[in-house]
Amino acid sequence: MKRGKTTGPNAVIRAVAAIGGPTKAARVCGVSNAAIHKWIQRGSVSLLKHALRLSKASGIPIEEFVGDEDEAN
Repeated sequence: MKRGKTTGPNAVIRAVAAIGGPTKAARVCGVSNAAIHKWIQRGSVSLLKHALRLSKASGIPIEEFVGDEDEAN
């Protein structure tokens, strides 16, 4: 059985909500609204630069919405 992210998909949802919703989060991260919804579905942010922006804007530690290296194995 695959291990989940540190806090599951809720970390991305919490970050997006803290920023003010998907549209504002998309602007902050420089991505489309659709990209934000994909992150929410996956429960993680794939590119470090976007994860850093999301973390800084929301105040949620980056470790909560990036995948574990062990998870890929």
